[in-house]
Amino acid sequence: MYGYVRPVKGELKVSELELFRAVYCGLCQELARRYGFLSRFLVNYDFTFLAMLLAEGAGPERCKKRCPVHPLRPVECLCTTGSLAAAADMTVVLGWWKLADGAQDKKPPLAWCCKLACAALRRAYKRASDRQPAFARAVQTELSALQQLEQENCPSLDAAADKFASILRAIGESQPTEDRRRILGQLLYHLGRIIYILDAADDLAEDMRSGSYNPLRFRFTPADGRLSPEDERTLRESLQLSHNALAGAYALLEEGPYSGILSNTIYLGLPAATQAVFAGTWKRSPKYHRERRSV
Repeated sequence: MYGYVRPVKGELKVSELELFRAVYCGLCQELARRYGFLSRFLVNYDFTFLAMLLAEGAGPERCKKRCPVHPLRPVECLCTTGSLAAAADMTVVLGWWKLADGAQDKKPPLAWCCKLACAALRRAYKRASDRQPAFARAVQTELSALQQLEQENCPSLDAAADKFASILRAIGESQPTEDRRRILGQLLYHLGRIIYILDAADDLAEDMRSGSYNPLRFRFTPADGRLSPEDERTLRESLQLSHNALAGAYALLEEGPYSGILSNTIYLGLPAATQAVFAGTWKRSPKYHRERRSV
Protein backbone atom coordinates (compact mmCIF):
# COMPACT_ATOMS: atom_id res chain seq x y z
CA MET A 1 0.00 0.00 0.00
CA TYR A 2 1.16 3.54 0.65
CA GLY A 3 2.47 3.69 4.23
CA TYR A 4 2.11 7.42 4.82
CA VAL A 5 -0.29 6.96 7.76
CA ARG A 6 2.02 6.06 10.62
CA PRO A 7 2.89 7.45 14.06
CA VAL A 8 6.16 9.08 14.99
CA LYS A 9 7.46 6.23 17.11
CA GLY A 10 9.89 8.33 19.13
CA GLU A 11 6.96 10.33 20.49
CA LEU A 12 4.93 7.29 21.60
CA LYS A 13 4.93 6.03 25.18
CA VAL A 14 6.48 2.59 25.62
CA SER A 15 3.04 1.08 26.25
CA GLU A 16 1.66 2.78 23.14
CA LEU A 17 4.49 1.52 20.96
CA GLU A 18 3.94 -2.02 22.24
CA LEU A 19 0.22 -1.71 21.51
CA PHE A 20 0.88 -0.36 18.02
CA ARG A 21 3.16 -3.30 17.27
CA ALA A 22 0.53 -5.68 18.63
CA VAL A 23 -2.12 -4.23 16.30
CA TYR A 24 0.23 -4.39 13.28
CA CYS A 25 1.14 -8.01 14.07
CA GLY A 26 -2.50 -8.78 14.81
CA LEU A 27 -3.50 -7.50 11.37
CA CYS A 28 -0.81 -9.67 9.78
CA GLN A 29 -2.05 -12.72 11.70
CA GLU A 30 -5.66 -11.95 10.81
CA LEU A 31 -4.79 -11.68 7.11
CA ALA A 32 -3.14 -15.11 7.25
CA ARG A 33 -6.03 -16.65 9.19
CA ARG A 34 -8.71 -15.34 6.83
CA TYR A 35 -6.90 -15.34 3.50
CA GLY A 36 -3.77 -17.46 3.65
CA PHE A 37 -0.04 -16.85 3.92
CA LEU A 38 0.39 -14.73 0.77
CA SER A 39 -2.03 -12.10 2.02
CA ARG A 40 0.47 -11.24 4.78
CA PHE A 41 2.45 -9.31 2.18
CA LEU A 42 -0.41 -6.79 1.98
CA VAL A 43 -0.11 -5.74 5.63
CA ASN A 44 0.55 -2.00 5.94
CA TYR A 45 0.53 0.97 8.27
CA ASP A 46 -2.53 2.59 6.69
CA PHE A 47 -4.89 -0.26 7.55
CA THR A 48 -3.27 -0.71 10.95
CA PHE A 49 -4.44 2.86 11.60
CA LEU A 50 -7.86 1.90 10.25
CA ALA A 51 -8.14 -1.11 12.57
CA MET A 52 -7.54 1.18 15.55
CA LEU A 53 -9.84 3.90 14.26
CA LEU A 54 -12.78 1.51 13.77
CA ALA A 55 -12.36 -0.12 17.21
CA GLU A 56 -14.88 0.62 19.93
CA GLY A 57 -15.43 -0.57 23.48
CA ALA A 58 -13.05 -1.83 26.13
CA GLY A 59 -9.32 -2.24 25.89
CA PRO A 60 -7.97 -4.82 23.43
CA GLU A 61 -6.91 -8.33 24.43
CA ARG A 62 -3.50 -9.57 23.34
CA CYS A 63 -2.11 -13.02 22.72
CA LYS A 64 1.17 -14.53 21.54
CA LYS A 65 1.55 -16.26 18.20
CA ARG A 66 4.33 -17.56 16.01
CA CYS A 67 5.56 -15.28 13.24
CA PRO A 68 7.61 -16.20 10.11
CA VAL A 69 9.70 -13.04 10.55
CA HIS A 70 10.53 -13.93 14.17
CA PRO A 71 10.56 -17.75 14.16
CA LEU A 72 12.51 -18.20 17.40
CA ARG A 73 10.03 -16.50 19.69
CA PRO A 74 6.28 -15.85 19.61
CA VAL A 75 5.23 -12.24 19.13
CA GLU A 76 2.55 -10.39 21.03
CA CYS A 77 -0.37 -9.46 18.82
CA LEU A 78 -3.92 -8.25 19.08
CA CYS A 79 -6.49 -11.01 19.36
CA THR A 80 -9.18 -11.19 16.69
CA THR A 81 -11.69 -8.33 16.88
CA GLY A 82 -14.42 -7.06 14.57
CA SER A 83 -12.38 -4.02 13.56
CA LEU A 84 -9.29 -6.15 12.91
CA ALA A 85 -11.29 -8.53 10.73
CA ALA A 86 -12.83 -5.63 8.79
CA ALA A 87 -9.41 -4.05 8.29
CA ALA A 88 -8.07 -7.37 6.97
CA ASP A 89 -10.98 -7.67 4.51
CA MET A 90 -10.50 -4.15 3.22
CA THR A 91 -6.73 -4.59 3.00
CA VAL A 92 -7.23 -7.50 0.61
CA VAL A 93 -9.84 -5.69 -1.49
CA LEU A 94 -7.86 -2.49 -1.97
CA GLY A 95 -4.53 -4.33 -2.17
CA TRP A 96 -5.79 -6.56 -4.99
CA TRP A 97 -7.00 -3.56 -6.99
CA LYS A 98 -3.69 -1.79 -6.48
CA LEU A 99 -1.90 -4.84 -7.85
CA ALA A 100 -4.32 -4.98 -10.78
CA ASP A 101 -3.59 -1.32 -11.50
CA GLY A 102 0.13 -2.04 -11.37
CA ALA A 103 -0.31 -4.90 -13.83
CA GLN A 104 -1.77 -2.41 -16.31
CA ASP A 105 0.37 0.65 -15.67
CA LYS A 106 3.80 -0.69 -14.77
CA LYS A 107 6.41 -1.92 -17.21
CA PRO A 108 7.88 -5.44 -17.28
CA PRO A 109 9.09 -7.15 -15.22
CA LEU A 110 7.17 -5.34 -12.46
CA ALA A 111 3.91 -5.64 -14.42
CA TRP A 112 4.41 -9.42 -14.66
CA CYS A 113 4.94 -9.64 -10.89
CA CYS A 114 1.70 -7.72 -10.30
CA LYS A 115 -0.18 -10.06 -12.63
CA LEU A 116 1.14 -13.11 -10.81
CA ALA A 117 0.23 -11.61 -7.44
CA CYS A 118 -3.30 -10.81 -8.69
CA ALA A 119 -3.76 -14.39 -9.85
CA ALA A 120 -2.47 -15.79 -6.56
CA LEU A 121 -4.78 -13.55 -4.51
CA ARG A 122 -7.90 -13.78 -6.70
CA ARG A 123 -9.72 -16.23 -4.44
CA ALA A 124 -8.83 -14.16 -1.38
CA TYR A 125 -10.15 -11.05 -3.13
CA LYS A 126 -13.43 -12.83 -3.94
CA ARG A 127 -13.92 -13.85 -0.29
CA ALA A 128 -13.05 -10.38 0.97
CA SER A 129 -15.48 -8.80 -1.53
CA ASP A 130 -18.25 -11.10 -0.32
CA ARG A 131 -17.56 -10.06 3.27
CA GLN A 132 -17.37 -6.33 2.48
CA PRO A 133 -19.65 -5.93 -0.58
CA ALA A 134 -20.36 -2.21 -0.15
CA PHE A 135 -16.68 -1.37 0.16
CA ALA A 136 -15.77 -3.62 -2.77
CA ARG A 137 -18.37 -1.89 -4.96
CA ALA A 138 -17.10 1.52 -3.92
CA VAL A 139 -13.49 0.57 -4.73
CA GLN A 140 -14.41 -0.75 -8.16
CA THR A 141 -16.64 2.22 -9.00
CA GLU A 142 -14.25 4.93 -7.85
CA LEU A 143 -11.13 3.33 -9.33
CA SER A 144 -12.91 2.91 -12.67
CA ALA A 145 -13.81 6.61 -12.59
CA LEU A 146 -10.22 7.46 -11.64
CA GLN A 147 -8.91 5.35 -14.52
CA GLN A 148 -11.15 7.32 -16.88
CA LEU A 149 -9.71 10.59 -15.59
CA GLU A 150 -6.20 9.21 -16.07
CA GLN A 151 -6.95 8.27 -19.68
CA GLU A 152 -8.17 11.82 -20.29
CA ASN A 153 -5.08 13.31 -18.61
CA CYS A 154 -7.41 15.20 -16.31
CA PRO A 155 -5.72 18.42 -15.10
CA SER A 156 -7.94 18.71 -12.01
CA LEU A 157 -6.12 17.52 -8.90
CA ASP A 158 -9.33 17.74 -6.87
CA ALA A 159 -11.28 15.56 -9.30
CA ALA A 160 -8.63 12.84 -9.24
CA ALA A 161 -8.08 12.98 -5.47
CA ASP A 162 -11.84 12.88 -4.86
CA LYS A 163 -12.09 9.39 -6.36
CA PHE A 164 -9.55 7.85 -4.01
CA ALA A 165 -10.87 9.87 -1.06
CA SER A 166 -14.37 8.54 -1.74
CA ILE A 167 -13.06 4.97 -1.39
CA LEU A 168 -11.92 5.62 2.17
CA ARG A 169 -15.10 7.55 2.95
CA ALA A 170 -17.06 4.40 2.07
CA ILE A 171 -15.41 2.63 5.02
CA GLY A 172 -17.32 4.90 7.38
CA GLU A 173 -20.63 3.64 6.01
CA SER A 174 -20.15 0.38 7.91
CA GLN A 175 -20.40 2.12 11.28
CA PRO A 176 -23.40 1.32 13.52
CA THR A 177 -24.54 4.87 14.34
CA GLU A 178 -25.27 7.92 12.23
CA ASP A 179 -22.85 10.07 14.26
CA ARG A 180 -19.92 7.71 13.69
CA ARG A 181 -20.80 7.32 10.01
CA ARG A 182 -20.79 11.09 9.59
CA ILE A 183 -17.61 11.70 11.60
CA LEU A 184 -15.58 8.85 10.12
CA GLY A 185 -16.85 9.64 6.64
CA GLN A 186 -15.41 13.15 6.92
CA LEU A 187 -12.20 11.99 8.57
CA LEU A 188 -11.51 9.19 6.10
CA TYR A 189 -12.40 11.27 3.05
CA HIS A 190 -9.75 13.84 3.87
CA LEU A 191 -7.28 11.14 4.90
CA GLY A 192 -7.75 9.56 1.47
CA ARG A 193 -7.25 12.91 -0.22
CA ILE A 194 -3.99 13.45 1.69
CA ILE A 195 -2.73 9.96 0.81
CA TYR A 196 -3.50 10.44 -2.89
CA ILE A 197 -1.80 13.84 -3.10
CA LEU A 198 1.26 12.70 -1.14
CA ASP A 199 1.60 9.69 -3.40
CA ALA A 200 1.34 11.92 -6.48
CA ALA A 201 4.01 14.28 -5.11
CA ASP A 202 6.26 11.36 -4.13
CA ASP A 203 6.02 9.76 -7.59
CA LEU A 204 6.19 12.97 -9.64
CA ALA A 205 9.78 12.61 -10.88
CA GLU A 206 9.33 8.92 -11.73
CA ASP A 207 6.01 9.55 -13.51
CA MET A 208 7.51 12.37 -15.56
CA ARG A 209 10.31 10.07 -16.71
CA SER A 210 7.94 7.22 -17.60
CA GLY A 211 5.12 9.35 -18.98
CA SER A 212 2.62 7.90 -16.49
CA TYR A 213 -0.39 9.94 -15.44
CA ASN A 214 0.14 12.22 -12.49
CA PRO A 215 -2.30 15.09 -11.87
CA LEU A 216 0.51 17.35 -10.65
CA ARG A 217 2.05 17.26 -14.14
CA PHE A 218 -1.08 18.90 -15.56
CA ARG A 219 -2.16 21.05 -12.63
CA PHE A 220 1.26 22.69 -12.16
CA THR A 221 4.42 23.26 -14.20
CA PRO A 222 7.06 20.96 -12.69
CA ALA A 223 10.62 20.93 -13.98
CA ASP A 224 13.10 18.08 -13.53
CA GLY A 225 10.54 16.19 -11.48
CA ARG A 226 10.06 18.96 -8.91
CA LEU A 227 7.47 21.62 -8.29
CA SER A 228 8.41 25.27 -8.18
CA PRO A 229 8.43 26.87 -4.71
CA GLU A 230 5.17 28.68 -5.50
CA ASP A 231 3.46 25.51 -6.73
CA GLU A 232 4.71 23.57 -3.73
CA ARG A 233 3.33 26.22 -1.40
CA THR A 234 -0.06 26.03 -3.11
CA LEU A 235 -0.10 22.24 -2.81
CA ARG A 236 0.92 22.35 0.84
CA GLU A 237 -1.93 24.76 1.55
CA SER A 238 -4.38 22.36 -0.06
CA LEU A 239 -3.03 19.51 2.06
CA GLN A 240 -3.27 21.65 5.19
CA LEU A 241 -6.95 22.33 4.54
CA SER A 242 -7.63 18.59 4.36
CA HIS A 243 -5.53 18.00 7.47
CA ASN A 244 -7.52 20.63 9.36
CA ALA A 245 -10.82 19.01 8.31
CA LEU A 246 -9.50 15.57 9.29
CA ALA A 247 -8.34 16.80 12.69
CA GLY A 248 -11.66 18.57 13.26
CA ALA A 249 -13.56 15.35 12.63
CA TYR A 250 -11.20 13.35 14.83
CA ALA A 251 -11.76 15.74 17.73
CA LEU A 252 -15.44 14.71 17.74
CA LEU A 253 -14.65 11.06 18.47
CA GLU A 254 -14.72 9.71 22.00
CA GLU A 255 -11.41 8.71 23.55
CA GLY A 256 -10.54 5.03 23.47
CA PRO A 257 -7.66 2.63 24.09
CA TYR A 258 -5.91 3.74 20.89
CA SER A 259 -6.36 7.50 21.26
CA GLY A 260 -2.70 8.18 22.05
CA ILE A 261 -1.51 6.36 18.91
CA LEU A 262 -4.22 7.86 16.71
CA SER A 263 -3.49 11.39 17.95
CA ASN A 264 0.23 10.90 17.36
CA THR A 265 -0.45 9.70 13.81
CA ILE A 266 -2.77 12.57 12.94
CA TYR A 267 -0.97 15.46 14.61
CA LEU A 268 2.65 14.32 14.20
CA GLY A 269 2.88 11.42 11.77
CA LEU A 270 1.02 12.92 8.81
CA PRO A 271 2.91 16.25 8.97
CA ALA A 272 6.21 14.32 9.22
CA ALA A 273 5.33 12.22 6.18
CA THR A 274 4.33 15.36 4.27
CA GLN A 275 7.62 17.05 5.11
CA ALA A 276 9.63 13.98 4.04
CA VAL A 277 7.77 13.70 0.73
CA PHE A 278 8.34 17.34 -0.18
CA ALA A 279 11.97 17.13 0.94
CA GLY A 280 12.43 14.15 -1.37
CA THR A 281 13.63 11.89 1.45
CA TRP A 282 10.61 9.64 1.96
CA LYS A 283 11.62 6.74 -0.30
CA ARG A 284 15.38 6.85 0.00
CA SER A 285 15.62 7.40 3.75
CA PRO A 286 17.32 4.44 5.52
CA LYS A 287 14.98 5.06 8.43
CA TYR A 288 11.98 4.59 6.15
CA HIS A 289 13.18 1.19 4.94
CA ARG A 290 14.16 0.14 8.45
CA GLU A 291 10.72 0.95 9.82
CA ARG A 292 8.97 -1.00 7.09
CA ARG A 293 10.87 -4.13 8.07
CA SER A 294 10.69 -3.91 11.83
CA VAL A 295 7.43 -2.59 13.18
